[in-house]
Amino acid sequence: MRQATANNPEMLIELCRDYIFEARTALSEISDALHGKDPSQLRDRAHYLKGSSMMIGARELSEHCAKLEQMGRDSELATAEPEYERAAAALKAVENELQQELGPAVLPPPNCET
Repeated sequence: MRQATANNPEMLIELCRDYIFEARTALSEISDALHGKDPSQLRDRAHYLKGSSMMIGARELSEHCAKLEQMGRDSELATAEPEYERAAAALKAVENELQQELGPAVLPPPNCET
């Protein structure tokens, strides 16, 4: 992504900001699926976040989402909470890294957070 936006750093910041917003939303929906005991929603939202995280290079987050996706597929919600917590921590690490590299503008505005 960095290479594709080399001539337009503002576009890179915007793409990363959109990713963070969508990742936060998906993580919130994963939490809702866990609390609502909805394996289909867990599988769907974890699959979505896994793919978008892979595209941005957030490998650790993508791996946690793959595990959550499988838990949704297998309807193993009772043991998914710790994996969700690891995914949330991995997203926070991605946010911190992007903020360090690209500056505070990479974070969505407070009124856009989930």
